[in-house]
Amino acid sequence: MPKRSKSRDTAKAAYIARKAAGEEVSLRELAQEQGVSYQTLRNWKAADKWDEALPKKRRGGQPGNRNSVGKKNAAGSHAGAPAGNKNAEKDGAYSAVFFDMLSDAEREIVQRTPLGSRAALEHEMQILKFREHKILAKIAEYEAAPEDSLYINSLMDMRVPGGRGKDKQDGALQSMGMYSKDSAFSRVLKLQEALYKVQGRIAKIADSLRALEESEKRMTLEREKLELLRLRATGAVDVPDPETDGEDAEEMA
Repeated sequence: MPKRSKSRDTAKAAYIARKAAGEEVSLRELAQEQGVSYQTLRNWKAADKWDEALPKKRRGGQPGNRNSVGKKNAAGSHAGAPAGNKNAEKDGAYSAVFFDMLSDAEREIVQRTPLGSRAALEHEMQILKFREHKILAKIAEYEAAPEDSLYINSLMDMRVPGGRGKDKQDGALQSMGMYSKDSAFSRVLKLQEALYKVQGRIAKIADSLRALEESEKRMTLEREKLELLRLRATGAVDVPDPETDGEDAEEMA
């Protein structure tokens, strides 16, 4: 059995110590320090499970930690982040809107957003109809393209160790590009799927608008009926009662 290299344990200890200190460790630099090849170091790292040997991080401060002493968020002081704090923000779609942080154009967009039920539905309908038009136009473009047309779908840039055999030089890099392509037919299928979703949402909004319109009509009729009953009760206007007046007319006949 070949003798275990002393550099193997030394490299593992150095890797764990630097990782525990929060440092970024370059395997190539560590391999040069230990006088071994980059691939050898990678094999050691995988075989000896260096990452699994790293100390587990504990949530919160360590015992005796006083990092938060004197801070506004420390225990006994004001809880919560300062007004406008964006520490927890991941992207703009989920960010709370602070008007004092918006540009004039952004503020105008927010202020012009309709909030009423009908206005909001009509606004969404307009956006969806625009999307439907763009998708249909794109479908027509792909359907008119030659059958052998190909379109780049994704692109990946990879860097791998360069050279093989005697010409291999440790640390050398070789750039390699990988990409995938879609046919026009494949893109049409994807666009049709998106189109079905948009048209389904359009149909739902149309139903909601129709129901809202019918509800408004019923409310108008109810208000008119209540107004007639009020006028009849107060005697302000001699309004015939359609229920009783019809019976009186039959008796007289």
